[in-house]
Amino acid sequence: MEMQELEITIDKEGRIQVKVNGAHGADCLAMTKNLEEAAGVVEERTLSPAYYEQPVREEHYTCIRRY
Repeated sequence: MEMQELEITIDKEGRIQVKVNGAHGADCLAMTKNLEEAAGVVEERTLSPAYYEQPVREEHYTCIRRY
C-alpha cells in the first residue's frame, strides 16, 4: 500500500492549501474533510487525476481444504 500524506501550505494572507499524496478516488476527500471543516469555506477545489482512479484494495483469502 502506498503511503498517504497531506502537504499543507499556509500563505502570508492565511490561505490554506492542502495537497493529498498517495490517495486515490474519494479517499483524498475523506482525508481533508476535518481540515476543511476547521478552516472554514473552501474557495477552490482542484481534483488531480488520482481522484478519478479507483483505490487499490488488497484482499486476502484463506483457503481451507476439508478431506
